[in-house]
Amino acid sequence: RIYSENSSIYAGNMGCVLYRMSDVELVKEISKARQNNNTYISTKAESFDGSKDSIIKDITYTRIVDDSDSTYIVMVNTSITPVDATVSTLTNQLWMISVFVLIVVGILVLVMNRNIAAPLTTLNNSAKLLSKGTYTYDDKVNAYQEVYELNETLKKAAVDIQKADQAKRDLIANVSHDLRTPLTMISGYGEMMKDLPGEKTDENCQVIIDEATRLNYLVNDLLDYAKLQDNKIKLNIQEINISMLLANIYDTYHHINNKLHLDLIMEDDLMVNCDPNRIEQVIKNFINNAINYGNDQRVELICRKIDDKIMVAVKDYGKGIDPQDLPYIWDRYYKVDKTHVRSNIGSGIGLSIAKEILQLHNIEYGVDSKVNQGSIFYFKFNSIK
Repeated sequence: RIYSENSSIYAGNMGCVLYRMSDVELVKEISKARQNNNTYISTKAESFDGSKDSIIKDITYTRIVDDSDSTYIVMVNTSITPVDATVSTLTNQLWMISVFVLIVVGILVLVMNRNIAAPLTTLNNSAKLLSKGTYTYDDKVNAYQEVYELNETLKKAAVDIQKADQAKRDLIANVSHDLRTPLTMISGYGEMMKDLPGEKTDENCQVIIDEATRLNYLVNDLLDYAKLQDNKIKLNIQEINISMLLANIYDTYHHINNKLHLDLIMEDDLMVNCDPNRIEQVIKNFINNAINYGNDQRVELICRKIDDKIMVAVKDYGKGIDPQDLPYIWDRYYKVDKTHVRSNIGSGIGLSIAKEILQLHNIEYGVDSKVNQGSIFYFKFNSIK
């Protein structure tokens, strides 16, 4: 603020504190400046909240400038806030922010513990029991969708483990029974023929041969299944006449048992690409399955071309398969009839082996069945002619 000698204003900032000073205060500042060699600095301190840390210093500088024509009074005002006050203000704000953040973090921790950590801990403890096929979890616990999905996955895993364990026990029991029976009969008939020379008949020799053949079927199938599971079998793919292969299989079965009700229905000279030995194994497993579960009725071996596919099928007229069992008959260890019945032909795990071989060939396969009407097991090649 600048005054002339007659107190008129030449320049200044209308918002300055100096404009709010009374005439008495202005005269006082100017008088002290004249007494102090035309300059004077006055200091005024005040607190905006009553505390020592909030004191603000108001400084006014007054200077008298004498000119040849006139005298001017220059006054400058400023305020200085002490550093302690700023630090105190920042400290208070920091504390408030810290308390707010701690409250928010605490709420988040509680929510996450309730919806994530606690359910995951429960899942972890329950998952440790999976090796025993046991799994328990409280579905009423609040948790996110991902935790629920993990829970459902572990539940299914527990059920599958229980089924697999039970099926393995059933398989071991059934295989043990199937191994023990032919071994007992071979041993018994052998000892009888040794002790009783008159019992060395063709019929008794044939019993030993049949039981040894049955034992050979079982052992070979178990070995093949183990190799297929370990991906140790490599296919020898070649172009073959599938019609001729089926005719040879048909002749083999009739040569072994001419009383077998096996019919061959096929078209001639159908060519496909496959491993003939493994496909022959699949067809024989289908036929053996049809014989074992066909109630001694007719079995049909079918081969025909349908559009651009060549279908090979084995049809029986037995008791059929319940619809609820159809999705599982290819699964390892699965058995439709839980009561073990000794198979007339084969090992009893032929469908599992057939599934593995057909999947290696990457060809379509399946089964159609109706209760008390029979079943048809099939697979389809891409035709090359």
